[in-house]
Amino acid sequence: MAETIAADYLVVGTGAMGMAFVDTLLSDTQCTVVMVDRYARPGGHWTIAYPFVRLHQPSAFYGVNSRALGEDKVDQVGWNKGLAELATVDEVCGYFSIVMHQTFLPSGRVSYFPKHEYTGNGEFRSIVTGKTFRVNETTRIVDATYMKVKVPAMGSPSYEVANEVSLVTPNDLTKVTRPYGGYTVVGAGKTGIDACLWLLANGVHENKITWIMPRDSWFFKRGALQPGPSGTVMPLYA
Repeated sequence: MAETIAADYLVVGTGAMGMAFVDTLLSDTQCTVVMVDRYARPGGHWTIAYPFVRLHQPSAFYGVNSRALGEDKVDQVGWNKGLAELATVDEVCGYFSIVMHQTFLPSGRVSYFPKHEYTGNGEFRSIVTGKTFRVNETTRIVDATYMKVKVPAMGSPSYEVANEVSLVTPNDLTKVTRPYGGYTVVGAGKTGIDACLWLLANGVHENKITWIMPRDSWFFKRGALQPGPSGTVMPLYA
């Protein structure tokens, strides 16, 4: 029989969206919250991201309202030199863990269930033990996973790959143990860009990189989206 837990909200997912929503609830209301997530720590898809990923926006623009992400610094080295810091995957995951364990749980109004899967109708179960729980009928259910964010590490590609081709997600690029005659990067999103930049940064000549990308890619200049001294966006060029 499922154990019943009383709460005003059941939030499914502890990624950026779920964390930001609950942070606002704690700041603006006296509600109680149950948070359920299938991963072992908060952070959503960041918890399985490739190790060289960074935010594509300044750290100051990301995270929850009650706690700033980053140190309000300007990068002094690398391709982001002179611009507001971009948090690494380790920083983002560490940040969400701090928010959970130093803000949410000490409030006494949040119950956190990692490695639990929401099964519908107000019920969820432990992936580890199989124990089931349910919330009251009056509990509001908030699905913070509804955008269904998918990164390459979550599954197989949607296209066929020849048997003789060595196919890996960007997560495994850092595990390369021998040189290859060439690298083919599929996709022109941030992941594809990061993969190309990582290869170049590690000495792979551009002639050995084939980049398969659509014709309709578009980009913003990061320099035009920078936090100003009062927290406003300050364009860096006319």
